[in-house]
Amino acid sequence: MRPADFYSAACVLAVGAALGGCGDPLSLSPAVFQNREDTVKIWAATQTPIHLPSAYTVTGRTRVRLDQVSSFDFIYDINPQGRRVFIPLAALVATEGTAGTPGLQATSTPFDNILLAEQLGYVVKDSVDATLSQVYYVRSTLDGSCQLGIPYYAKMQVLSFDSSERSVTFRILTNVNCGYRGLQSGLPTR
Repeated sequence: MRPADFYSAACVLAVGAALGGCGDPLSLSPAVFQNREDTVKIWAATQTPIHLPSAYTVTGRTRVRLDQVSSFDFIYDINPQGRRVFIPLAALVATEGTAGTPGLQATSTPFDNILLAEQLGYVVKDSVDATLSQVYYVRSTLDGSCQLGIPYYAKMQVLSFDSSERSVTFRILTNVNCGYRGLQSGLPTR
């Protein structure tokens, strides 16, 4: 074997061993946050006291007051004609494009049958009807805690409305692991 051939073969073996020892360099970091289901109540953004939370943020897994935040994933409101709606952030604030903006997507798939979040098809610049028992995919706004520059995901189902207090109650299962789209309780694997 010539010295150049030997050197080339040794380099290939060394690189192969190094990559094999480090695992797949393109794989995700292990998930660290349990997917969690919560029952949440938020109030209409209009005609309710300001101290009542009207918005929800997936990343924080929490409802938020509009007088205390500048960013959220969606709000709940009832328009003057009585139509109940969820409104993503980009439908209220001028943004360029739709990449990285929070959104909702209604689905006919039952809540418990949803195992993986959709990546495309979210409504981001318009309201989405809020109807009893309706299930939605939810995509968060981009958050600096995910180094990949991608959103987090959730699934949500409307449980009830209270017309007198202008509120909606829903259940929501959130996945706040960077790069994961699995929507089952527990630690996601995908």
